[in-house]
Amino acid sequence: AWLAAGKKFKIPVSSQMLVNQKRISDRTTALTMLPKDKQYLTGLFIGAKQDYVARNIGRITLFKDTEKAINQLIKKGYKIWICTSAGKIFVKKVFNILKFLKKFEHKTVWREMYKREKPSPEALDLTIKRMNLNNFQVCYVGDAFSDYKTSIGARVKFVYFCPNSKTKDERIPKSVPVISSPTEFREAERR
Repeated sequence: AWLAAGKKFKIPVSSQMLVNQKRISDRTTALTMLPKDKQYLTGLFIGAKQDYVARNIGRITLFKDTEKAINQLIKKGYKIWICTSAGKIFVKKVFNILKFLKKFEHKTVWREMYKREKPSPEALDLTIKRMNLNNFQVCYVGDAFSDYKTSIGARVKFVYFCPNSKTKDERIPKSVPVISSPTEFREAERR
């Protein structure tokens, strides 16, 4: 979606920009992508990105084996929750498309439930509280540097989900367990 917005406004969007924008607000992302002399376009740039998402939301899919991996974790007694920086309206649309995730509707913390965006630990702290767990009992799986920083702030174990090694965020320390498939979680969580 950011590539589409960049194309529309003739703003080059690099692969590093795409890695850096994961899990941060649209406004912050737009301000980092737009050159200083074009920041007056921030609202229109964000609008183009959001329009693209709205037109293409029906194409959303789960990664291979996600449903199987989650069901196995639940069967083994894991509590699975979703902590997202996406807003409620978007999350509900995703749940309506990906029916498997609908069972997590009441086990989701979305953007309107907290004040400070990631990397603030506020969203994850709220999720942990709603799960009725302590932070040492939680393993947070995320796909962005802001997720990693959030896990540090919340004092929970972090597993980095990176399905494509070409898009690996080098800011995440090499000591952090990395998985490229949902089925690898149990092995990574033990490390």
